[in-house]
Amino acid sequence: MKNKIKICLLLVLFIFSSCHSQDSKFVDLAKISNNFDVSGFYQNKVKKTNEIISTDPKSMDKKAALKLLDNAFFVKDTLGYYKTEGRFPTDLYLESTNDWMVRKKKPVEIFGFGYKTVAYDPEKDTLAVLNNVSFPKMDMVEDNKGNLMYLEVGKTAKNIADFSKIKDYISKNCKKITVDDNDPNVSYWEGKSFYYYLSKKENKEEEILSYDAQGNKQSKWIDVTEIRLTMFEKSYIKKMEDLRIYSAGYTFWKKPL
Repeated sequence: MKNKIKICLLLVLFIFSSCHSQDSKFVDLAKISNNFDVSGFYQNKVKKTNEIISTDPKSMDKKAALKLLDNAFFVKDTLGYYKTEGRFPTDLYLESTNDWMVRKKKPVEIFGFGYKTVAYDPEKDTLAVLNNVSFPKMDMVEDNKGNLMYLEVGKTAKNIADFSKIKDYISKNCKKITVDDNDPNVSYWEGKSFYYYLSKKENKEEEILSYDAQGNKQSKWIDVTEIRLTMFEKSYIKKMEDLRIYSAGYTFWKKPL
């Protein structure tokens, strides 16, 4: 009887965790691991995007059609190994099967699947959070066994403290490592389960304040920081190095030529 109760509880927990993964609105990057349910997180998002794309705008009034554009859009892609044919310093490289360079080629092997955020609202959408900094855009890649291999988040930050918060978290939880990259705006780190690539680019952005009766805009230019953070699961980097596959994260294992 006790065993049956335990089994029932485990089933309930499994179902709850699966539903939570699919319905979760954002990911806490401080808690993520390689067993994160990538496909579950994006499943409903990709499905909704496909439904919107397949909707005939002529069957809706203008207001309803425009409202559809308020949704973030996501796509799922397949990744495979392709012969480099001298383009890269290895025999094989990892690429999306939708890339224009390989659309007419057959992959040597299917690696896994990628999920991309192709449209979003930078002010309203949140897909990931790290140290109280939100990111409206997140791309993820899983292998064919469903394990998280790497992810990338990005944002245009108007708050000058956002980059400092991200770097503070990484510097406290990871060790800085040296790789073959002289870009002063990029840093590389090693954590317990992931390698981290962090970059920033200072820029200016026009902020529209208002429009007058003639349609002339009132605006001002503000300082912004383009933040990009990529997290590579260590087993992925090791596999790419062992198999010598030119791919995202290559800089973490490449040897001097």
